[in-house]
Amino acid sequence: MKYLTLKDTKLCKIGFGTWTIGDDPSKKNDEINVFETGYQKYQMTLIDTAEMYGRGKSEKVIGEFLKGKKREDFFVVDKILPENALKGDYLKSCKRSLEIMGLEYFDLYLLHWKSRVNLQEMVDAMENLVSLGLIKRWGVSNFDADDMEELFKCRNGNHCFANQCLYNISQRGVEYDLIPWCEKHNVLFMAYSPFGSNKENRDIIVNNPYIQELVKKKNISYESLMLSFVIRHHIVITMFKTSSITHLEDNMRNAFDELSEEDFVLIDKAFPKPHKKEYLEKI
Repeated sequence: MKYLTLKDTKLCKIGFGTWTIGDDPSKKNDEINVFETGYQKYQMTLIDTAEMYGRGKSEKVIGEFLKGKKREDFFVVDKILPENALKGDYLKSCKRSLEIMGLEYFDLYLLHWKSRVNLQEMVDAMENLVSLGLIKRWGVSNFDADDMEELFKCRNGNHCFANQCLYNISQRGVEYDLIPWCEKHNVLFMAYSPFGSNKENRDIIVNNPYIQELVKKKNISYESLMLSFVIRHHIVITMFKTSSITHLEDNMRNAFDELSEEDFVLIDKAFPKPHKKEYLEKI
């Protein structure tokens, strides 16, 4: 495992995403086994979830996995829905999620997306959760550069630890200004959907002749390439979801291989880096 240290916090560069985890009860044992294998074999200690994921089903499976383990070994991220933030239910939502997971605190708590949420009220509520010991840090998700500027104008807005956004080898718009903004302001960038935003997008990636050439040249999986691409930035970490140990191992086998200038010639031919501001893509 490779690590990133930010504001005295050590984070693994690749962790677990959990969208759809828990949706199918018959897969629960497989999902927990994948968590266990990732933890034991690859030191994957980052787990990202949200109250929206299966309306608590994802949180419940993660809680079962974490039961009996050393809490300090893991970095657990959860998110509040804007609809609950708009009602001011930060404390209620946070406590409910903690109870489902059997935890005393979250390492990081995010606003899932901006919506019409009053940012100063959000910052104040998050700071209150920190003071109560229910969360260690707070951040946001799906915030563009202008949203981050607005956030940092709030009192204590610069306490924002992370911004979680869509980023992968074919959807590179955040490279133009958002990742540089996060680097400048020492904000962690958490990339979700590193394998593509959906099946159609993933197919576009794996069917691209330049990407096929690169994968063949390096003798790696498509997923390993896509992970290497995302985590090359020193401020970026990522997470992916799988319920298959075979897929987990295929993904991680070469995920930390360095990409050369020659590799990027092919990548840029396949999916050019942005040369102007693009609309922030979201899921």
